[in-house]
Amino acid sequence: MAQALWPAFIWLIIITFLSTRGGVSMPDFNLFQADKLGHAAAYALLVWLILRGVSRLKKPEDKGWRHGFFVFLFASGFGVLMEFVQRTFFPGRHFEFDDMLANIAGAAAGWFIYTQFSRTTE
Repeated sequence: MAQALWPAFIWLIIITFLSTRGGVSMPDFNLFQADKLGHAAAYALLVWLILRGVSRLKKPEDKGWRHGFFVFLFASGFGVLMEFVQRTFFPGRHFEFDDMLANIAGAAAGWFIYTQFSRTTE
């Protein structure tokens, strides 16, 4: 794995660890709880770190919206997968549809923030 992607890989491990920790109570459906903002922030940071790493590996002419889209899909898919993994393999963890939405929203926000930031620094 390229050095540029190590921060993203480490953050992915942290997200996986936090997502599979037991003993977390199940809140009521509410998209604007601090928990949901934490989910969104975690996935926004994941997307930002991956895109930052990928941008350091690619030639300037290879960078484009497709890279961002695939990173967004990866992070969103991982966020959805973590909810199914929690429900299936970890007692004390629950499947939460609103967590999935927060993960996807965070991934989209991370992509958007990265594109805005990278335009000003190129």
